[in-house]
Amino acid sequence: MRFFAILISFLPILAFSQMKSYILHEGDTINVVDKDSMKQGVWREFYAGGKLRSESVYKNNKKQGLEISWYNTSGCVKLERYFDNGILDGPVTYYSRNCKKELIENYKNGVKEGLELAYYSNGRIKSEGYFKKGNLDGVYKVYNKNGKFDFESRTTTGPVEFDPDLSDTINNSVFKVMTRNPKWRKNIIVTDLTSSMYPYAKQINTWLKLFFMKDTAQQYFVFFNDGDSKRDQDKKIGVTGGIYVCKAKTCDDLVNTMKFCIKKGEGGDTPENVIEAILTGLKKVRKPDNVILIADNWAKVRDINLVSRIKVPVRVILCGVFEGMEINTDYLNIAYKTKGSIHTIEQDITELINKTAGKTFNINGFDYIIKNGTIKAN
Repeated sequence: MRFFAILISFLPILAFSQMKSYILHEGDTINVVDKDSMKQGVWREFYAGGKLRSESVYKNNKKQGLEISWYNTSGCVKLERYFDNGILDGPVTYYSRNCKKELIENYKNGVKEGLELAYYSNGRIKSEGYFKKGNLDGVYKVYNKNGKFDFESRTTTGPVEFDPDLSDTINNSVFKVMTRNPKWRKNIIVTDLTSSMYPYAKQINTWLKLFFMKDTAQQYFVFFNDGDSKRDQDKKIGVTGGIYVCKAKTCDDLVNTMKFCIKKGEGGDTPENVIEAILTGLKKVRKPDNVILIADNWAKVRDINLVSRIKVPVRVILCGVFEGMEINTDYLNIAYKTKGSIHTIEQDITELINKTAGKTFNINGFDYIIKNGTIKAN
């Protein structure tokens, strides 16, 4: 009822002479552009097959009230979010392709503020944390699939600690994975430096100090922050930005680029421009052997639909993943669809491409299945 009330409130009653353009769809006047070239009223976008893709309301060229988008294949709601005068204001809710709630964020005047909740496919809470002025205020509380508290993770409060800890590599995911896989050569190393990855900045620098070898000069590094503090509603698939490429010369050069990337932006909303960052690196390097992606298991991939453009195996190193934790299917699919692999501090998952479609398989204690060429939680 709330959405329809918003439609009534903000759909202008315009005489046809005042309209510059409009569309008639099933008796409704939609996608109105007035004589001043401003969007007004209900706007709908459709998939190529005719299914409704998104619906929003404009008042004087700015989004107002509830915006909804849908999946093409399942018809389930994909995303719901609220705007006030063109700025995110209120809850943002993400859903899976089978209509299950996955994530709820809250915004105030365009900035993440308040409770964030992530959910398992069985409906139980996966994690929760509070945000203040766009930053995680404290820690994320993580729960297992039965709803029991598991551990706390992913604090982003305080300054980012870059100083390497060369004496302690036991808990360093990046170091342990890279040392287990010494044959990786001529790589593009793509690193997420949004705020959720700040706790792992020290790990990355430690690995650089210990792993920086002569052949590192063959490698490019790509650091990304998901948009350089760009407003979430302005982020567009494939052109979000906040990506910094650095050819390895010295360790200090790389760390300075990391610091600059973090200074330019912290990420904003949870989904991130992972594929865009990889594709940017691939434009710089001729025929690399691998892409090594150092990523945050908690973050969804904003541009996962672009993964088919990657023609090089992606080796995904997931930070913060320990035995018994569910692995984000976005990263499983990046590895699967590029004939790559998944790596955690404890294990290398290299046989994804050999999994049989339609047959359940288990990773880290959780069941997955391949349907229509995509790995899904089962």
